[in-house]
Formats: sequence, structure tokens, C-alpha cells
Amino acid sequence: MRTDVLDLHAFYDSPLGAAARAFIASRIAEAWGEAKQCRIAGFGYASPYLGGFAGAERVLALAPAAQGVMGWPADAGNRAGLVDEYRWPLPDASIDRLLIVHGLEEAGDPRRLMREAWRVLTNDGKVIIVAAHRRGLWSIVETTPFAAGRPYLKRQLKNLLNETLFRDDAWSAALYFPPFGARFLLRAAPAWEGAGSKLWPGLGGVLMVEATKSLMAPVVQVQRARAGALRPAAARRVPQRA
Repeated sequence: MRTDVLDLHAFYDSPLGAAARAFIASRIAEAWGEAKQCRIAGFGYASPYLGGFAGAERVLALAPAAQGVMGWPADAGNRAGLVDEYRWPLPDASIDRLLIVHGLEEAGDPRRLMREAWRVLTNDGKVIIVAAHRRGLWSIVETTPFAAGRPYLKRQLKNLLNETLFRDDAWSAALYFPPFGARFLLRAAPAWEGAGSKLWPGLGGVLMVEATKSLMAPVVQVQRARAGALRPAAARRVPQRA
């Protein structure tokens, strides 16, 4: 069961959601800038973060059918649509950059989702995943969409990427300030973010990882596959008739 798009939209339309978006968006901009001449896709509820790619060739917002879709703000043209969670209407190797926000935590089969992400990315394509952090306060307080679904630890996210043929290149975090909408907390949010990244870097509300599509299977997986192929099948005992 996925969070309804109206709840997601209402959160990002609030002062608390606007503050969260600003801090996460700044991390994405540090990694990709305007993504000049790139084909960009967002999966989950990535619409609030797709407006920063002014130099992109095209920008698409893919929303799981169980969630619903809504642009941010209203999309011009046909750039946002509902998709099957594991079968996106995109050709192989057609996307240069993929942004997954509110997409992984509520996926019924995260590995299958990441395999679809691998399929649509170009050979040197990159993905940024923004996932709720299990050790952060935002995954505990159930008043924001970051508390929905399955939060992740860094090692869990790293293992998922390795298993689905992605190489994790860079890690960061955001949302160190408390997930409450009180005005005095929001005014202090920039100070919380600055201090948090230096004093308690492992306690951010969200984990952010940039990963590159890999065309080579890990050596361990290849060795296991070869061992299975070369192992002789056990002889089946045929019962003797009396």
C-alpha cells in the first residue's frame, strides 16, 4: 500500500515540507547541477525535485499506479504519468539520470524495482536514491511521508545496490532538524542542518546515495554461477522392481 499522492502533495505544500524539499534539493543540485542535455526521470514522488533541471533535454515524472500522480507545479505537456511499479513504459538505456524519492521504501520488491531502474538507464547512467534513514527521527514520527514503508540503514542500501548491479559512488544525508512544523524550529532548521552534518552525520532523516549502473556482475556472483553450471547433477536412484 502506497501513500496517497494527495497526502504527499499536502506535505510538500506545508512549511515543513517546503523546508525538507529545500535541503534535499540542494544536495541533488550539488551532485547533478542543471543536468545539461540529460534525459531525466523521477520515480515515486519526485516531482518537487525535478524543477531544478533547467538544462535537461527532457524531464519525466513516473508515479506508481497505487499512489496516483500530480505535478509540482502543474506539469507542462505530458511529462507525468502513472506506471506499473516494475514495468516502466520506457525503452532500454533511454535515461541518463534517475531520481528515486518516496519510491523505494514502499516497494513490495525493492530488487525488482532496482532491476527496472538498471534497465532504463544508459550504460553510464546514474541514479540518486533518497530513502528514509532508520536511525533518523523522520522515520519514527509518523506525521511525514518519510515514516511510511521500510526505512534503510546505509549497509542495507549498499547491499541492495550491489545485488542489482549498481556501484555506489557518493553518500550524503539531509534532514537533521526535527520533523515538526513549529515556526521557531523551522527558523532554526538551517543551523540544525549545518551542525548535524558535522556533529552527528549518521543521524540524518534521509540517506542519499548516488550510484552508477554497472555492466559487470560481481566476481562472487560469477563464481557461484560457474560453480552451479559445472557441478554434476546427482544421479537419481531408480527403484528396483520386486
